[in-house]
Amino acid sequence: MKERDLLSLVRKASPANWATGAIVALSTFYLLWIVNPNGVLFTSTLPTGGDLGAHVWGPAFIRDELIPRFRLTGWTPDWYAGFPAYHFYMIVPMLLIVALNVGLILPLAIPLAVLAIVALVLLFQHRPFAWIPTMGVLVVATILIVPIHYGIAIKLVTVAGLVFMPISAWLMGRLSGLPFPAPALMAAATLPFIFDRSFNIFGGNLMSTMAGEFAYALAVSFCLVYIGVLMRGMDTGKGRAWAALLLTLTGLCHLLVAFYALVVTLLVILFQPSKQRIQWIVTTGITSALLSAFWVLPFWWQRDHLNDMAWDKLPRFKSYLWDRSELAADFLTNSPPFQVVLVLAGIGFIFSVVFRRRLGIVLGASLVVLALAFIHLPEGRLYNGRILPAYYLGAYLLAAIGVAESFRTIGMLIEGVSGRVRKIGKVFPYLGSITSVFLLIILLGLPLRSLPGGTTTGNTYKWMGFETEELNLGRGWVNWNFSGYEGRIGDVNGGGWEEHRALVNTMEEVSKTYGCGRLMWEYNRDLVRYGTPMALMLMPHWTDGCIGSMEGLYFEASTTTPYHFLMQSELSMEPSRAQRGLPYRSFNLGEGVNHLQQFGVTYYAAFSERPVVEARRHPALTEIAVSGPWTIFLVENSPLVEPLTVEPAVWTDVEHSNWLDHSVEVFNDSSQSVTRLLGGLEEWQQIETDQVPEARKLKEIEVTEVVAGVDSVSFTVNEIGVPVVVKVSYFPNWEVEGAEGPWRATPNLMVVVPTEEQVILTYGRTGIDIFSIFLTLLGLVFLLKLRFQPSIEISDHKESQVDGLLKKWAKGDEEEASFEDIESPPE
Repeated sequence: MKERDLLSLVRKASPANWATGAIVALSTFYLLWIVNPNGVLFTSTLPTGGDLGAHVWGPAFIRDELIPRFRLTGWTPDWYAGFPAYHFYMIVPMLLIVALNVGLILPLAIPLAVLAIVALVLLFQHRPFAWIPTMGVLVVATILIVPIHYGIAIKLVTVAGLVFMPISAWLMGRLSGLPFPAPALMAAATLPFIFDRSFNIFGGNLMSTMAGEFAYALAVSFCLVYIGVLMRGMDTGKGRAWAALLLTLTGLCHLLVAFYALVVTLLVILFQPSKQRIQWIVTTGITSALLSAFWVLPFWWQRDHLNDMAWDKLPRFKSYLWDRSELAADFLTNSPPFQVVLVLAGIGFIFSVVFRRRLGIVLGASLVVLALAFIHLPEGRLYNGRILPAYYLGAYLLAAIGVAESFRTIGMLIEGVSGRVRKIGKVFPYLGSITSVFLLIILLGLPLRSLPGGTTTGNTYKWMGFETEELNLGRGWVNWNFSGYEGRIGDVNGGGWEEHRALVNTMEEVSKTYGCGRLMWEYNRDLVRYGTPMALMLMPHWTDGCIGSMEGLYFEASTTTPYHFLMQSELSMEPSRAQRGLPYRSFNLGEGVNHLQQFGVTYYAAFSERPVVEARRHPALTEIAVSGPWTIFLVENSPLVEPLTVEPAVWTDVEHSNWLDHSVEVFNDSSQSVTRLLGGLEEWQQIETDQVPEARKLKEIEVTEVVAGVDSVSFTVNEIGVPVVVKVSYFPNWEVEGAEGPWRATPNLMVVVPTEEQVILTYGRTGIDIFSIFLTLLGLVFLLKLRFQPSIEISDHKESQVDGLLKKWAKGDEEEASFEDIESPPE
């Protein structure tokens, strides 16, 4: 089939196309307006704010360390005494940042960009077959060719999921076969979801994205298009390759959104089962599973090494599912009013049943499933609050279908009346949909304080006679975050970029004398003066990996996380105690220093009066520098590798899955000098957790020539056979040459027994890692096969007979339309 002339397409565009284009474009550009206050989206700064400020570390580490090692996941020593980077955290969003940032080497980028532009011009002039999608590919390729500032690349990917969400929702409606104006209004319906003020961390909306959950928003955009392709495939048998790819991208951006996609898929086949549809879904699902295996399978295989933050289940079911009257913070509120949304969603579901709109029926059913899951999901690793974004988004989209079908039905009923009224019916859906979108933007724009010509006086925002004291914090968060670390200015209490940078410079100077090592810094929420309380997590980013931070992001990705927070509580006056259910102590410098030594921490930085005063008196701490409010201490007797002085004991009733409870007890009892292991030599003590092991002295040996790399540690011993503790977090991928082990040791380190004087530990690939890569390569073959295979023939799709009656009425057919025209359903 020949591509039609672009100008011809524009001339022949129907009023519905024009209205749809206007609504989708308006929704998208309004989002761009919101996420770019004062032009901060394109300023050359590194974003800050909440978790987002710590995410700055990740893509750079992938770019500089993992990709040169031909890895997408691997080990990093930068946080938590080391942890498996991106083994348990979604990789695709970070790779997008790397792709935008790196481009091609500049000398190659310039000529290739010129060639791409020339190719675009030639394509537009000659317009060969498939020239429009080819132009799209060239545009994307051109963008990827040119390197983009690292901070700008992070910002663009951060907002990409939000900005593309209206387009994705429109595609979902369009591919599902919904008539105008439903796809257009579904695009607009993403706006109240994005600007929803009832949650700020669960994912998907603007506030969650600015808090660091941008991967969730990206996953939502992919998921919406996947659902559209799925719906189209159920009618036509087409699009399996696209569906498999989109489902894979959804899961690799955020697993929780992929679960929602799978719920929708299951509901689709339950409502309209057939052999052909099951074949379509099974072949698509297998291909997607294979494509994502390189990351999903190792994730699942090593799930015992995920850290459980012990989030409490949200109990106020009626509030979160209906009126949102009791929320988690004072600045959260029921805006937009969710009761109205649910009523409109109910109308949308009724219309969907009457008109056989499969998408609306499935969205309605998914709301029931998600609500039941929110109520009945047991307290555990999967936090029920994470279900709410899918529930809210589904309600907004179904409400859009309700409004669209109302406009369409009223218009068709009016159109069936003779005379001048008929013309009103023709334009009613267009006027109704465009007017409703403008009203929606005004209602959302007032608390966002973002309408053209609006003014703020005190706490009151005024625009064209409207006044409000309501405030949506989302745009303010965008401005704060995207102004960047470099844009932070201190106040009378300190803070700001200059103070932050001075501390980094001080640590770089200190490392020249005392060497690279880990830093434990005193926590306080006032560190937000640097942009986020997590700002110092970027110490390894600023120092090129020389100074590691004991605290990091990705709390669930490291089984050392709980021990860090226990130490933080002992060494900070106002600790965060982010992980629930741990036996926290108040400030206790003595115990804290003992634990720093257990983890091989080199430096301790404090700013509060009591920690600084007590640290100056502690025999194992030596003051070595001062930077602004910070005093830096060297931790003595804290080597990265050291021989054990007492024989370890092997736990016989502990597994990786229940390691935490027992190891924390040993960690907090400093009198228990015997290291506990999971596995070990047969001649060592074999004990149960309720037994106290004997303290059997070991022969003294020396450990020298310790060299720590990104994913390796090597050292030399003067005598073999004596166990040595390596103060790097345990993970099954660690392998050792010249020793037996490594075995997991309390609190969460490694013990080896040298069999040679030279010992080398490396973070390698396990058998499951290699097998997973093979499965993904196989998935690529399956994807190509699906792309070029004939479509599956599906022939049992039926149009709604009520819809047919409405069309007859609107057209004014001579044959009178009546409900007698409706055939009885087959028995």
